[in-house]
Amino acid sequence: MSSLIRNFSIIAHIDAGKSTLADRLMEITGAVKGDKMTPQLLDSNPIERERGITIKLAPVSMTYHGYSLNLIDTPGHVDFNYEVERALQACEGAILLVDATKGVQAQTVANLRLAKNLGLTIIPVINKIDAPLADVPAATRQIKLLLGLQSDPLFVSAKTGEGVENLLEKIISDLPSPKTSVIPSVVEGSHSTAPFQALVFNSTFDTHLGVIAFVKIITGNLNAGDKLSFLSSGQSLTSQEIGIFSPGRTEKKILTSGSVGYIITGLKDIRNVLVGDTLCLSHQVKLVSPIPGFRKIHPNVFLDFYPAEGSQYRDLLDALEKLKLNDSSLTTQGINSPILGQGVKVGFLGMLHSEVVGERLEREFNLPVISVSPSVEYKVAVRSGDEKIFSSPADFPDPATIVQGYEPMAAVNIVVTSPYVGAVMELCQDLRGNLVNVSYLDQLVEIDYFLPLIEVITALHDSLKSVSQGFASMDYELAGWQEAELVKLDVLLNHELFAPMSVITVREKAYQKGKKVAEKLKEAIPRQQFEIPIQVAIGGQIVARETIKAYRKDVDAKLHGGDFTRNLKLLNKQKKGKARMKQFGKVSVPQEAFLAIAKS
Repeated sequence: MSSLIRNFSIIAHIDAGKSTLADRLMEITGAVKGDKMTPQLLDSNPIERERGITIKLAPVSMTYHGYSLNLIDTPGHVDFNYEVERALQACEGAILLVDATKGVQAQTVANLRLAKNLGLTIIPVINKIDAPLADVPAATRQIKLLLGLQSDPLFVSAKTGEGVENLLEKIISDLPSPKTSVIPSVVEGSHSTAPFQALVFNSTFDTHLGVIAFVKIITGNLNAGDKLSFLSSGQSLTSQEIGIFSPGRTEKKILTSGSVGYIITGLKDIRNVLVGDTLCLSHQVKLVSPIPGFRKIHPNVFLDFYPAEGSQYRDLLDALEKLKLNDSSLTTQGINSPILGQGVKVGFLGMLHSEVVGERLEREFNLPVISVSPSVEYKVAVRSGDEKIFSSPADFPDPATIVQGYEPMAAVNIVVTSPYVGAVMELCQDLRGNLVNVSYLDQLVEIDYFLPLIEVITALHDSLKSVSQGFASMDYELAGWQEAELVKLDVLLNHELFAPMSVITVREKAYQKGKKVAEKLKEAIPRQQFEIPIQVAIGGQIVARETIKAYRKDVDAKLHGGDFTRNLKLLNKQKKGKARMKQFGKVSVPQEAFLAIAKS
């Protein structure tokens, strides 16, 4: 019965204790026995455990006092915002979790807005009340102001379990049961029972079973063996096995309306199972309309990956294909550099996503990679009347053909304590930001800015933590295009073009950017036996230059006394040798130099 089902999610900023609270809920409801319990049980990836973040959402079904409680544990980082949105659409309520030591943070506010827009019932909860640095009164004031509450929120300690049983009672009493006919039949005049319809909110790949779709049954019932179709992709399948997560897969014969579970599809390509797609019975395709809000996930950030050893290119391709089996948001395209050899252009949801993939390549496949500085997609209108979208400096069109350039923008929400407001606003202005709104939340200040996406992903996050001494948090979403005069900065090492270090920027920041790039490279590239000039150019015009001095060997140390012309003769001989070495020498460029470009 759907009246005994409660579907909910936990929304919080990173490190607010979301995974620990999920552990306590599973422990108290008996979903996992005490001897099987491990910390952050729903975080299956070792990187998730080490960093204390949730990268991939995970559902679990629990039984408490006769009610079926379905928790969908969502990622907390802004890179995975679309997953959060789809997971919330599979719920009727959400626990808004606030860290008592840090108060309300940016992603707390962003995910709350998302939940409210979807019409979810919110249960406010303050966690870590037992922590030595907890400021429960301040967190209480902030959450009451944020939600307009008159009464206090719930107070829990996910670590010790204090207050968690009260939270379970609140989930049962306050959250609504699933609606059984959210999306009606599209056939006019039909009064029959609504056709089967399910939302796909996640998917994963199993080597033996194929793609496993995570679904929320909106209307109707699902039986094992039913023939199904996806509305957006048009892919057909047979439900080979269905069931629920408890937290491992538990097979069931039927999934009823309102249930959250899985379908073993038998499909071998995860790209055929799109997050947010609508699933229906194959013979009812014309009777069902798609669930609103679906969109294909599009990468925001692009990096070029090159294997540290050129011979490992094929291994890199294979490794990325294996990662794509479980991560449909990854995009790959083969590229070739005359300097670094064959590589792969990889599209990511954000910088955290790229870091995780790079780390997994090294750990799981023993494949260290050279990652060339991040870029975003730019757009130009050319004289032929066409529009061209590109993300790589190598694809930058001839400047003479460009009529107008555009760069992607982001709507950024920053939450910071009041003493650092001035420093944060100054930083955003330096990054070409436009102030949209400032609002106060007790001792916190919420600042909305309109910023270029490239500045957000490369500079804002680290700089924000620096200028606010770690007190600021941020969240962003894409916000269209803005006109910009785009230019390509080329890097020349020892008078030779080093294409992998080229970057796209706007003309107003080109000279400043060029100077920073040259300075960073001077620090990152080690001294060698010959002098290395570093030049940054726009077209044929040099806009910045630095020089790495050569190692100096004291060749006349062995001379004792005698005429100075003897010393001069040796020094001239050394000078000629260094000139010849410079002529034929190749510059050794470490990975740190590429990272320096990214952070310049």
